[in-house]
Amino acid sequence: EVLEEEGVEIPSVEPHEAKVGECTVSLMDCIATGQKVAADGSIVLAPRRFPENKQQSTVMLSDGDVLLTDLRSEIIAQGMKAEYSAHVGYAQLIINGKIVVRKDQASGEIDVEGPLCEDFFLVRSVVCGQYVAL
Repeated sequence: EVLEEEGVEIPSVEPHEAKVGECTVSLMDCIATGQKVAADGSIVLAPRRFPENKQQSTVMLSDGDVLLTDLRSEIIAQGMKAEYSAHVGYAQLIINGKIVVRKDQASGEIDVEGPLCEDFFLVRSVVCGQYVAL
């Protein structure tokens, strides 16, 4: 479907959708038109004509908090050693003595650090498996 505004064709945009738990979430790059739907008061959205940033960054969503203790169990199930430790401001896992998975307690951000080896990519895969990317 193509929308027309002031003689300019605006292609419709398909939202990126993913299931997170029992919910379906969408990521759209739109602007509010200022129009409202009378029946329910919803605001009408339209796709941007000229995207402000052509490369949209990925949004990672999880169903609840991602816990390092849960990640530790999954990593051990993969046949690796994982040591958990908590510190002021962050907690971390050290996997096979060379890969570090660190979670900031304030922001919840999780980082995976270490040499680019088979273990690193396996650990990163386990961490990313906790999220849905949009």
